[in-house]
Amino acid sequence: MKETSLLSAMLGVLAITSTSAMATGFVTLPSTGFTVSGGTSAYTLCNVTGDFGSDESTPPTFSPNGGANNTCAVSSNNPPLTGYTKVAEATRNLTTSGITVGTLTDQVWRDSAGTSCVYAAKIRMNNVDSDPNTAGTQYFEVNDVQRAGFRDRGPVSIAYNFVTRGGGQSDEVLFRAGLTHNAVVHEPGDDDQPLTSVAPISTNWVDFTSDVNYNDPDGSSMRDSSWFYVKSGCTSATPTAVSGVLQVREMGQEGQALRTITLSGYAPAGADNQD
Repeated sequence: MKETSLLSAMLGVLAITSTSAMATGFVTLPSTGFTVSGGTSAYTLCNVTGDFGSDESTPPTFSPNGGANNTCAVSSNNPPLTGYTKVAEATRNLTTSGITVGTLTDQVWRDSAGTSCVYAAKIRMNNVDSDPNTAGTQYFEVNDVQRAGFRDRGPVSIAYNFVTRGGGQSDEVLFRAGLTHNAVVHEPGDDDQPLTSVAPISTNWVDFTSDVNYNDPDGSSMRDSSWFYVKSGCTSATPTAVSGVLQVREMGQEGQALRTITLSGYAPAGADNQD
């Protein structure tokens, strides 16, 4: 999947310019979706410079040090929004078939009024064979990170923070995000914003599309995700973990098995993991 055509690149540029999310920082996800060619999509585009992991993406920059490729991006992760304070944090293991393939750092940030929260997630993948029963080393690839609990908590908005690339960490950017529980694999030439007939809108779930793998078959190996943020209404209650509201999905972008890791995570009070 390293080969990308000039046509794909041009289409990607046109798709970015057509979306309504051309803005740095948190982007609202309307419950009616986004108008795209052919209909409506649950997804807004963020940074598709690497063609959804087929090639190496270009990190966002901010003024005065540039100012490009930063749709949906925020420049800080501590805090992600001015005036918000971290009120909870936990590290959760990503385990499949008894093997811990990575970790997910789960955070909650809350404003001083106690009515608005930012739910944060960041993934790091391990150097481990996720399926010893299959020949070769099968590295688990995270194509989608999903968080539930936002029904009746709107307006819901999303953002991401790119930390660093190289050395001990190699972050991947956020390609797109949407109000949907469907994860859609992206191959070169596919629509960047799938229609709601493919990925129906769900006001309870937010899906983040990226490409995180300790050793990616396509050569664009990024073991760490960016920070993925969901901003929604909340209460001043002490954050507690809710079963099944976090999902990490491997979607077979390079022919891997389709696998989903489901785990507990922070969510607004009264949240559930239903569609």
